[in-house]
Amino acid sequence: MFKLSKYFIPYMIILFFIGFRGEIFSVVILVIIHEFTHYLTARMFGFSGFDIEILPFGAVLRLKKIDYATQKEDIIISLSGPILNLILAVIFYVIFKNSGRHIYYSLYFTNLSLGLFNLIPAYPLDGGRIMKEVLSEKIPYRKANEVSIYISIVIGIIFCIFSIVGLFFSVKSINMLVVAFFILFCSFKEKGRMVYIVMGDIIRKKIIFLRKGYIENRMISVSAENNLLNALKVIDKNKYTVVTVLNKEMKVIDLIYEEEMLEALKNYGNITFGKLVELRESND
Repeated sequence: MFKLSKYFIPYMIILFFIGFRGEIFSVVILVIIHEFTHYLTARMFGFSGFDIEILPFGAVLRLKKIDYATQKEDIIISLSGPILNLILAVIFYVIFKNSGRHIYYSLYFTNLSLGLFNLIPAYPLDGGRIMKEVLSEKIPYRKANEVSIYISIVIGIIFCIFSIVGLFFSVKSINMLVVAFFILFCSFKEKGRMVYIVMGDIIRKKIIFLRKGYIENRMISVSAENNLLNALKVIDKNKYTVVTVLNKEMKVIDLIYEEEMLEALKNYGNITFGKLVELRESND
């Protein structure tokens, strides 16, 4: 399903009057091809259903079940679009060298720019998703989300500064300014739903488990005085976590499972594990 952003037509009109002409349409077409490459790659992994939103500077494809992808699948899907652009850049550059026609140089440069641009580690670009998944290999998933969001915000600010400085030197930097604000908007939006992302991942693991038929376990130990939200920070996106609750003498009090944590947050709020153990015992 195609959806046109409400900012698309006004932005195109502005670009037309400040000097951009035919290259706008070739860029949009190439970006749509870029997004369809993501879609076809996702289909290879068994994902289906998508929406494409045409934005002022391109398009974004939203796969309806992409959050059910494993870490490896997500990285491959995210890389597929930029890799296609870089391959096309090489092809069009070779054709340009043999023919000398400017149109092929333009297609080479556009594909090279799209490929490299989408690898920038910022939201909502492909590089942002790749960065998050790579970081989650080294640090807890919640922390990987936080670090990737703050990196994205810093990059958005840098883009904003460069575009504003460019205006003082008569450099056409309106495109960069729009992209900077869009990166910042998406980054802060992602930051605001951080807790819900992690809680949602607990639910989505069931879908991954049903798809593959198995899921790797992870054991962590927490103090009975620790609260549920603190424990969510170290929950792994791709592993089923079992929490061992310990008292001050480091003796095992109980075992708590992911779905029990989620249910307790919904019913009782951000209580301690000790309180959750008490509630379980009273219900028994």
